[in-house]
Amino acid sequence: MNDIIGSGITRPQPGIAPSGLPIQRVRPPKTWNGFNWREMWERRELIQALVRRDLQVRYRQTVAGVLWVLGQPLITTIILSLLLTRIAGQDQAGIPYPIFMYVGLVAWAYISHALTRVTPCFIEHAALVQRVSLPRLVIPFAVCIAALADFGVALLFLPVLLLYYQVTPSLAIFLFPFIVLLMVTAVFGIGIWLATFDAEFRDIAFALPFLLQLGLFVSPMFYSSEIIPLPWRWLYALNPIVGVVEGMRWTLLDPAYPPPILLVLISTVTAVAILLGGLYVFQRREPNLADVI
Repeated sequence: MNDIIGSGITRPQPGIAPSGLPIQRVRPPKTWNGFNWREMWERRELIQALVRRDLQVRYRQTVAGVLWVLGQPLITTIILSLLLTRIAGQDQAGIPYPIFMYVGLVAWAYISHALTRVTPCFIEHAALVQRVSLPRLVIPFAVCIAALADFGVALLFLPVLLLYYQVTPSLAIFLFPFIVLLMVTAVFGIGIWLATFDAEFRDIAFALPFLLQLGLFVSPMFYSSEIIPLPWRWLYALNPIVGVVEGMRWTLLDPAYPPPILLVLISTVTAVAILLGGLYVFQRREPNLADVI
């Protein structure tokens, strides 16, 4: 019931709207309640639809189609091989330099493309975020999965290079799916951070190209992590891309140095930590997400 003020003006009681209905305030949770993977699984058809839409939009009205995906790392490998072979040598860890670099560039092509696409995903899907009840993380997750199609196409040329340079993979190739899972985990985790803050601070989109260029040179794309002094190598592996690239070379090329198990383990811990941190930050900011887009 409202209190009566002298001139007939009423003052509503705290917690009650002028209409008489209770006021409900939506606040982010003070603690992390975990992530509902079951809800994501229940929306798998929506994820599939978003992936198909992303691929159709990307390759619509293109003549070469997916050949662009294959050509980018291949042409880059050819040009950089001609320029860097004299500096880096004819091979790295017993692996011909062109194929050594090609594997790293294929991984980087996925990482850079996925992060570029995932950063503005909430803004580009503002209608879904504002009008449809759904677990909003399906949007960045679908972007990361769609980018795997390009990654798979780029890998199709790898058997040709293996035959040409007479490189035979070892039994470690059966661990390749784990390395791909590590790559997707790292990209999804970083993508959640970028997409969440880009929805509120558009500076992220402007800073991303510089960050990707920086990441290209601080990750072992053109060199082996063996050149990093051993006492500092664990610190270098805190960059999750290090474990991804070295893990791919280890599983696909069988280089002549010990398996980078420690690098992969450290990068795995870092990728999981980035993902969990991103999920926590997203949960804190999700209630205001539709308002800030």
